Parts: sequence; structure tokens; C-alpha cells
Amino acid sequence: MLSEYARSRIEAIPGIRVLGDAREHVSVLSFVVKGKQPSDVSKALDADGIAVRAGKLAAETLLKKLGVQEAVRASFTFYNTVDEADALASSLVRIAAS
Repeated sequence: MLSEYARSRIEAIPGIRVLGDAREHVSVLSFVVKGKQPSDVSKALDADGIAVRAGKLAAETLLKKLGVQEAVRASFTFYNTVDEADALASSLVRIAAS
């Protein structure tokens, strides 16, 4: 539920492309921000206290198939909250607009 909630929030942000559209997927969300390097997005999120992973994500072949070289990935699990998903989305709004 939480990853679906976060996905809906992040997909609504102009300049962000969520990668993949599988109907059944695990609780990770990979995305790119137009005009921004994934490492820079990761650093900006880290400055806001949000931990993500960026780079090839051990999925280089899949990323190439999706038309990107690198991406950012947020993972959700039982200890994450809706407030944390909202914080991620809020930070991404600011990052995408800068």
C-alpha cells in the first residue's frame, strides 16, 4: 500500500519519470528526474534526511531497456510511514523544480 501511495504522489510531479509499470511489483520505486543526475538527486534527498540509492542499481540491462543509464531507487518496508513517503514527494517537488 505504501509503495503504491508513494508511486501515485511521485508520478504526479512534473519532470519525474517513474520507471516500470508492472502490475505486480515489489516495494521499490525507481525514477529519474529530468535534467538531474541520479547522484545529485540522491545527495539532495540525503540533505533532507531521506535515504535512497542511485546509480546502475545492479540492473544495468533493465535500465538500458527503459532508456536510462542510471536511476534513483527508494525502498519501502514495514517500518516506513505515509509521512516519510510524503517527505520524499515534497523533496522531489523542490528538486525537480530547481
